[in-house]
Amino acid sequence: MINIKEINDILDFIEKNDNYIVTSHENPDGDNIGSSLAMFRFLEKLGKRVSYVLDDEYPNNLMFLYEKEIKKKSYQVNDRNQVIIALDAGDYTRLNIDIDILEKSRGIICVDHHVTNGEYGFLKFIDSDMSSTSEMVYEIISEYENRHEVKLIDEKIATALYTGLITDTGNFQYSNTCPSSFLMASNLIERGADKITIIENIYQNNSLNFYKLLGETLENLEVIDDKISIATVTKEMIDRNSLKYDDIDPITPYTRDIEGVELGIFIKEKQMGEIKVSFRSKRYVDCTKLAKEFGGGGHVRASGCTIKDVDTKIARMMILEKAEKYI
Repeated sequence: MINIKEINDILDFIEKNDNYIVTSHENPDGDNIGSSLAMFRFLEKLGKRVSYVLDDEYPNNLMFLYEKEIKKKSYQVNDRNQVIIALDAGDYTRLNIDIDILEKSRGIICVDHHVTNGEYGFLKFIDSDMSSTSEMVYEIISEYENRHEVKLIDEKIATALYTGLITDTGNFQYSNTCPSSFLMASNLIERGADKITIIENIYQNNSLNFYKLLGETLENLEVIDDKISIATVTKEMIDRNSLKYDDIDPITPYTRDIEGVELGIFIKEKQMGEIKVSFRSKRYVDCTKLAKEFGGGGHVRASGCTIKDVDTKIARMMILEKAEKYI
């Protein structure tokens, strides 16, 4: 059941106060961006002073949502007397905004669906049973609409929320998809969500260089004991194919989507000495537990972590040593 009290506590505060920053986690994905843009536009419609701040760049497949006049970086923020609304960030340290802004803010409102959320913030709406943070923002806006008998979800908000919903549910394939997800999708399409543009950009618009990198990655993918598959992309491979680090996340599901494989592991070298790892499972491996072995977190079937001060070969050995205990 949705915690209506948490939603109402947040709405009560929003209605009585002004001056907000909306932000989310580093390495933005569809749910990060979709929930943030929807919350920004919602607050804007309420007449609030609000900034959307995210220091990382959008990945190419989500640039259709980018609006230069809306997205800011930390150095563009002068006011330090704002309330932070943190979306889709299970850990305070992963917020993609300057620490000085966080420390001098009036406090943080946390809205998130990660099972590993550390529950930071003076107000919280945390629900790991929700498909996405975008669905949580949808519930917040819908509750406001019901409270005041108004309609606020327009085409732009609907498009942002639909983007977050389908990316975090894998276009309704993943286990976090629930009946409410389909009801939300239906309502957003009725409200004008640009489904065709979203699908084309996210699933049908990869560059030729992406497919060259995908081919190289799959050529070197290894399956261990028929249950674990592991693939690696180095920074040299990314640079050689003229791609950005954020462009390679669509490779992740390929590690899991192999007959008989339960756990897929994707190792990504962001820069020398900084290795990002994504874990994906089908039925029984709890990816959050595996990610926690390396200080990470996320969802039961999809989690991640960062390993520093090692190269990809050492990281691979460390990960496999732990992963084999879960099979």
